[in-house]
Amino acid sequence: MTVEAPAARPEHPLRAILIMVAAVLCFTVLDFMAKFLVQDYSVFQLAWGRYGFNLLFMAVFLPALGWRGLTRTSRLPVQLGRGLLLVIATSSIFAAVRFLPLADTYAISFVAPVMVVALSITLLGETVDRRRWLAIFGGFLGVLVVIRPGSGVMSWPAIFPLIMATCWALYQVLTRLLAATEQPVPTLFYTTLVGTVATSLILPAVWIPPTAAVWAVMAAMGLVGMLGHLALFHAFTLAPASLLSPFIYTQIIWAILLGYWGFGDVPDGFTLLGSAIVVVSGIFLLHSRQKKRSTA
Repeated sequence: MTVEAPAARPEHPLRAILIMVAAVLCFTVLDFMAKFLVQDYSVFQLAWGRYGFNLLFMAVFLPALGWRGLTRTSRLPVQLGRGLLLVIATSSIFAAVRFLPLADTYAISFVAPVMVVALSITLLGETVDRRRWLAIFGGFLGVLVVIRPGSGVMSWPAIFPLIMATCWALYQVLTRLLAATEQPVPTLFYTTLVGTVATSLILPAVWIPPTAAVWAVMAAMGLVGMLGHLALFHAFTLAPASLLSPFIYTQIIWAILLGYWGFGDVPDGFTLLGSAIVVVSGIFLLHSRQKKRSTA
């Protein structure tokens, strides 16, 4: 049984890819900030701060949209399910960066694009040609070069990015599904509301009074998260999930840069080689798609 496919919309692949890369940068910065705090605070408290401040920042849309405009949706169950998936993904990635470097965390979680393609075919009815599959698995090969199975990266904390990858893949498919009929701001509102409510239920058991600096960082996490998800939703209105998902691989580039700047993690030759393969795979994917469109 398949989910109703999104209605056809004009596609703008290059613009969608650039927006997707910007969204990925926002998410990397979000996790970068969480990594500074997660040694002293629970992942659920940090997730609550991220969602709570995001919900507070949503108030900026109220004057223009009103309460009805902010909450309007025709697919409430999908909105709520999508929000719950993101709560699990957020908590999992925060737990992962507590134990693993940013680059290693993302490298393990990069099984998600392959999951997205498979789910897009099954649930959305999208078609994926041989060239696109080749580009996707090329990017995954780059990830394998980075993590080098057997090197010690695949320790028990690796379960967290794997959980995140599964939830994130389903989240992207539901985002593409909602993008056909829903507006980005109400969709973000429901995502944020579910996250705030779910983490608030756990908060009393894990609460540690934050300092002023920690409050500021959590507020920044909420703002960056909001911008990232608005960008992500907009990207999925411009191109299919199976095209955009491999560009999540660019997150490893941001992770290398931020990991070195913030924590002194110096990438070795394998990390740089694998990252180069990821970038080349993404460029090949875009080139093959544009060539197909020009010959259609």
